[in-house]
Amino acid sequence: MLNKLRESNRAVDEGFTLIELLIVIVILGILATIVLFATGQFSNDAKNSACAANAKIMNTAEAAYSARNNGAESAHTVAALQTFITDTIPTTGTGAVKWDGTSKWVCV
Repeated sequence: MLNKLRESNRAVDEGFTLIELLIVIVILGILATIVLFATGQFSNDAKNSACAANAKIMNTAEAAYSARNNGAESAHTVAALQTFITDTIPTTGTGAVKWDGTSKWVCV
């Protein structure tokens, strides 16, 4: 009889309490929030890197145009520099660049 009582107490002790489950849920929520904010930061870093790379390509294309045309400046458009670039450079949206009006291509 005493053994049966001990076995029934062990069965009740197994498992999680409501408080333990709530604590786990709160911790998972905190971790999910941290991951979401970190992912957003990585996304911004990627957009900035894409823009900086595109600006560098366009500035190099400007220099190539000038070298080929005896120092003459281009019209500062993607179409004018298309022969010097192999990729499509965006002028709107992610990674977009524009001519700053004086001396170089910059991020939009």
